[in-house]
Amino acid sequence: MLKSLPFSILFFCPFLVWCGESDDIFSLSLEELVTIEIATKNKQSIYSSPSTVYVITRQTIKQMGISNLQTLLNFVPGFQSTRDIEQGTANRISARGRSTALSESVLVQIDGNKVNDLYTGGISIINRLLDLGNVDHIEIIRGPGSALYGSNAFLGVVNIITTSMRNEVSISISHPAKISANLTYSHPFLDNQTTDVYLSLFKDKGHNYPLTDIYGITDNVRDPIKGMDVYLKQTLDAWLFTGRYMNRQLNDFIPLGSIGNDINQEQTQQWSVAAEYHGTLFKNLTYDAQLSHSQNKWETIALLIPKGVEINPGFSLTSNFIGGPFLSSQNTKFATNFRYQITNSHLLSTGISYEQAKINDVYTATTHDLFTLEPYEQSVRLTGEQSFNDKKSRNIASLYIQDQLSINEQWELTAGLRYDNYNDFGSATSPRLAAVWKAKEKSSVKLMYGTAFRAPNFLELYDRNNYVDFGNINLNAEEVETVEVAWLKTADNWHFEITAFRNKFKQLILLGAPVEHPDNPFFSPSFTNIDGQQSKGFETELQVKLTQQLSMKILWNWFSDSSDIDVARNTGAVIFDYHYDNWHINFNSFYRGQNKAVKNQQSYIVTSANASLQVSSQLKLSMSLENMFNQQYRTQSIMYDQGIANRGRTASISFEYQF
Repeated sequence: MLKSLPFSILFFCPFLVWCGESDDIFSLSLEELVTIEIATKNKQSIYSSPSTVYVITRQTIKQMGISNLQTLLNFVPGFQSTRDIEQGTANRISARGRSTALSESVLVQIDGNKVNDLYTGGISIINRLLDLGNVDHIEIIRGPGSALYGSNAFLGVVNIITTSMRNEVSISISHPAKISANLTYSHPFLDNQTTDVYLSLFKDKGHNYPLTDIYGITDNVRDPIKGMDVYLKQTLDAWLFTGRYMNRQLNDFIPLGSIGNDINQEQTQQWSVAAEYHGTLFKNLTYDAQLSHSQNKWETIALLIPKGVEINPGFSLTSNFIGGPFLSSQNTKFATNFRYQITNSHLLSTGISYEQAKINDVYTATTHDLFTLEPYEQSVRLTGEQSFNDKKSRNIASLYIQDQLSINEQWELTAGLRYDNYNDFGSATSPRLAAVWKAKEKSSVKLMYGTAFRAPNFLELYDRNNYVDFGNINLNAEEVETVEVAWLKTADNWHFEITAFRNKFKQLILLGAPVEHPDNPFFSPSFTNIDGQQSKGFETELQVKLTQQLSMKILWNWFSDSSDIDVARNTGAVIFDYHYDNWHINFNSFYRGQNKAVKNQQSYIVTSANASLQVSSQLKLSMSLENMFNQQYRTQSIMYDQGIANRGRTASISFEYQF
C-alpha cells in the first residue's frame, strides 16, 4: 500500500501512527489518521492531546538512516543528545534547557515498560545506543509527565512501541570497520495469537581520535563498541508477554577521563520480562494490569591514575592505578489502570502501582589502596562499607486519577493528579490541567499546566569513598512547574506547530561544597538541593510539501538567555526528503549554537544523507553518510571543560530483505 503513495505522504508520517490511502494527506483530518496513548494512557488525536506530543514512525527512522534513539532525539523539538564521559562513555539527553550527564530528567519506556536504571535514574549508563531496529513508532511527551508516570517524567517521556507482523533480515557494513545484522520474525498462530522475535548484533572497531586526557597525556585512541539486542513479544488473546535482553561492551577511549588503551573497559547489561492483560468488567468499564521485572548490571575498569604522572610535587605512582565500579540492581513493578466511560464526552481514568527496587551487589575494583595509593599485589574488590555505594532498596506506592471532558466540539478539558510515596525520602504530588480549543478541524490551541518531580537516585543518596562526589541521604526530590501554550495548524501543503514554555525549578540536585564525613575520606563535594533556577523558550516546527516528490521539515528551538542551565541556546534541524520511482533520498542536519559549558567550541552543523533503492518488492539497498562533511566538534562534560570529541564521517551500505 505505502509503495503506491506519493512520497510527500510518507514524509508527513512523523506525525502519524497510521497513514491511510489518499492522494493528499493534508486534505484529511488528523483525527482520521492518528491515535496516540502516551499523553493520557487513552487513545486520542494529537490535536486533542493535553500534552505537547511528538510522534516518529518506523518509516521516517528508516528514511533518515538512524539506528539508535540517542541520535534520533537530535531531531525532536526541545531535545539535545550529546556525548559525555561523566560515568563512562555515553550520551547525555537534555530537554527544554535542563542538561544532566545521566539523562535522569527523561523517562524512557519500551512498550510501556521503564528502562531507566535505579542507580542513576537515567538511561545514559545502562542503555548505550538504544536500538531502534524493531520500532513501529515512538511517542514523545515534551514537558512534564509525572501526573501519569511519576519520577523521571520530569521534562519528557519517550515510549518506544515495537513492531509486529514483520519478517525481514538486514545486514549493514560501515567504514570505518563496523558490521551489524538484524532479524525480525513474526508468526501468527490463530486470531490474536502472534509471536514476534527480534535479534540484533553489531561490532564496531571505532574511530580514531588524537586526544589529550585530564592528566595532559596526548595519544591516539579508538572507541570500539559491540552489542546484542533480543526482544520477544507474544500476544495471546487479551494477554501480551514481552522479554528483552541487551548488552553493550565498550573499550579504550576515556570513560573516566584518562587515556587507557587496552585497559579501559565498560560493560552494561539489562534484561526484563513483562506480562500485561486487558479486560472489560462491564460495558463502560475497562481495565489493564501489568507485572514486570528487570535486572541491570554495570561494570567499568579504567585507568584512574597513570604511572609516572606527578600527583603531588615530587610524587608519582610506579604502576598504573586501575579500578572501577561494579553494580547490579533489580526492579519489580505491578500496576493496574481503570477507564470508566461515563458518557460519550466524559472519561474518568485511575490507576495504582507498587514498585520495589534494590541493589543486589556493589563493589569497587582497584589495584591500589584508595587512601594511601599503595599498590596491592593484585586487583582487589572493596565491598561493604569500603565500596562506592550500598545494598539499599526502595519501595514506591502510587495512585493517580484523571478526568477528561469534552464540553462541546471545540473545547476539551483534562485534569489529573498523582501521588507517589517513597519509603526512603518521602512523597510527591503531581497535578496537571489542560484546556484544548479546536477552532477548526486542522487547528488547535493548547493551554497546559503541570508539575513533575524527580526522586533522588541512589548515586546522589548513597555514594561514598569516591574521588568525585559524596551522597546526601537528606536530599529532597527535584520539582518543576511548567506552563505551556501550543498552536498547531495544518493547511493544504504545510503543517506548523509552535510551543512556548516556562519551567520553574525547585530543589534541583547539584554538587555543592565538600563535606567532612567518615565515609568521605577524599573530602569530595556532596549533593545539595538548590532553588531559583528556570528555563523558558520556544519550540517550532514547519513541514512543507514542496512538490509531489519533495518535502521539507524545519525545527527551531530557542532558550532564554536568562536560563541558568548550560545548554546551547539556539538549536535546530532541517530534513529534505525526495522520492522518485524506486529511489528515496534523505538529507538531514542538526544545528547547535554555542554552549558556554564547552570551552572554545563554536556553533556547528552536522549533516547526514541516506539514499535507498527498492530493487524489488522484497529487496532494498541503502547507502548512507553520517556526518558527511566530517564536522569536528566537542560536547559538554563536567570532567572535561574543553568538551568530548565526537565521531567524524561514517559511510555505510546495507541490504534489507523482506520475506
